Amino acid sequence: MADSRSDGSEAGVTLIELIVYSALLVVVSTLVVGFFLSGLTTVNRVRDVSAASNTAQVVADSVATNIRNSTDFGLSTPSGTDQFLVARTAQRGATLTWGCVAWYYSAAGAGTIYFKQSTAAILAPTPAQLATWILVEDSVTPASGTRIFAATGQQLSMNFVSQAGAYPPVVISSSATSRAGASGNLTCF
Repeated sequence: MADSRSDGSEAGVTLIELIVYSALLVVVSTLVVGFFLSGLTTVNRVRDVSAASNTAQVVADSVATNIRNSTDFGLSTPSGTDQFLVARTAQRGATLTWGCVAWYYSAAGAGTIYFKQSTAAILAPTPAQLATWILVEDSVTPASGTRIFAATGQQLSMNFVSQAGAYPPVVISSSATSRAGASGNLTCF
């Protein structure tokens, strides 16, 4: 009697082959998931560092541009290590007009920088008044020492660190010189 199952070809998969294929599938799946998670981590890091860098550059550019277009500026320390910077600056427009711009660095908490623009003198704000100013940067600390602004004559230097979450901080270092000697009757400080 002939066995009908022994036709010379084996149908199906052995248990060992099934285990090998399953192990390969697990390894490949682990690699794909690892690459995906690594990509997500990189995207988050780039986003946080870019956001911190962009905001810090906007602050530095705002201060530098306005100081360069100013006739004079005043830098003071109203409370503790807080700093108040105010400048009389040329305003953009068809005719030359003057305005006052100010930045307030509050060292409290993680450190913040506020901005205000006015056609009248700007005095150091109280905490209640500061709440009405525009918040332009938070999580800011001095790059060294306790000050982010330093003045020498008509030159202003900025050195600060903008935090980027859990990633390395962004360091900003810049300076600008006021164009002293312009005329006008607006007093900003």
